[in-house]
Amino acid sequence: MSKARLLIVLAWALFSVRAQAEAIGEPAVGNVDVQRQRIDAVRKEKLAELSAQDAACSTRFAVTDCQNEVGVRRREMLADLKRQEARLNEVDRHQKGAEQLQRSQDKATERAQRESEVQTSHDGATLEQRQKTLNEKVLNHESQGKREAPAAAVKKTASGLDAASMESNREAYAEKQRAAEQRRLDREKRLLDKSNGSAPLPQAP
Repeated sequence: MSKARLLIVLAWALFSVRAQAEAIGEPAVGNVDVQRQRIDAVRKEKLAELSAQDAACSTRFAVTDCQNEVGVRRREMLADLKRQEARLNEVDRHQKGAEQLQRSQDKATERAQRESEVQTSHDGATLEQRQKTLNEKVLNHESQGKREAPAAAVKKTASGLDAASMESNREAYAEKQRAAEQRRLDREKRLLDKSNGSAPLPQAP
């Protein structure tokens, strides 16, 4: 569900809560328990009054008619309190639904904010910075190849090769290393550019 739709549903739910609260005469948000206690107190009070009236009917001449009238008032009173409780329960359901919608909206907003922060930090590395990192890798690998070349030359000297052959072999080895490293870096660049959705960088000559 989109954020706009969530806001619309939430507003509708809050409106319904207010409408139900007005129907029972008091604000409903945070007041449901108080309303229930009031209804219970009214029920006990009215039942006590009607029981006293029912007992008083025995002192009258038309006992049955008096008791019937008390019974009608009791049923009407209980039916009215039951309707109030039903409205109160409806308000309570709307209130809990609105709270659930608010929690869902808060979670969605928090999740979107986290994703935005991650995307911002990922996009913070500019193309120039990535190119600089790749260039540093190339230089590191070239210097590593130069450090390894003298050790190879010592081995070949021990085997009886002349200086020209050793130099030629060393250059060929270094060239192969550079070519292999360049291919690897080009592949990394293509993958990086593809994952970032940007145009691929031109390959080095």
